[in-house]
Amino acid sequence: MLGITAILAWVIKAIYKVVKVVLYCLAYILLYFGLWIPAIYMLICGILMLTGGLNLSIVNTNTILFYIGLVVTLIGSLIISVRNLIVKPIKQIIESEKAKRELQERKDASKRQKMYEKKPIKYFKKYEGGMPHKSHPYYDPNISRKGFIPPKVYRSRNNPSIIVHEYNNHFKVFQEYKNGDFRLIDVKEKPQNFEEENKRHGKKH
Repeated sequence: MLGITAILAWVIKAIYKVVKVVLYCLAYILLYFGLWIPAIYMLICGILMLTGGLNLSIVNTNTILFYIGLVVTLIGSLIISVRNLIVKPIKQIIESEKAKRELQERKDASKRQKMYEKKPIKYFKKYEGGMPHKSHPYYDPNISRKGFIPPKVYRSRNNPSIIVHEYNNHFKVFQEYKNGDFRLIDVKEKPQNFEEENKRHGKKH
């Protein structure tokens, strides 16, 4: 007797779980595709038909309104389906790609910062367009690096052996020799209107 009771309990429990899953799937489909709109509409119309408030066998104003309402609910369902099937996935892909780009930018910035701190020569070669002079203050262990802003480093377009270090208020000009040595050959003050002229005409090295 106990065995039969246990079997019946197991069967009832299994049926309950199956019904629960089916109802959950049905509710998910109704919500995902927006079918809950026409479903509610049809439920209301069904109640009206049972109570005699609506008779689809007779063509009158009520039946015309019924079909118009049905079309409107189906359009609403279609809009929700398009949003869930197309718009949302595309938006998620765009947001995912944006997040990946931002993460990569942060990684690159962190990589540049670490290279700047640990291997300044390699940093300037890769990111500043030219290797700074060996006497660059960044390489001096006796000089505090806190707050130090390195210069912009670039080569002259007319003479690639000339390397220019552009600071906030002056330029340092170095000559590079074939044996790899550098020598400071000139120091020039930056004109006050240099930035404005640079924006209007473009920088000329």
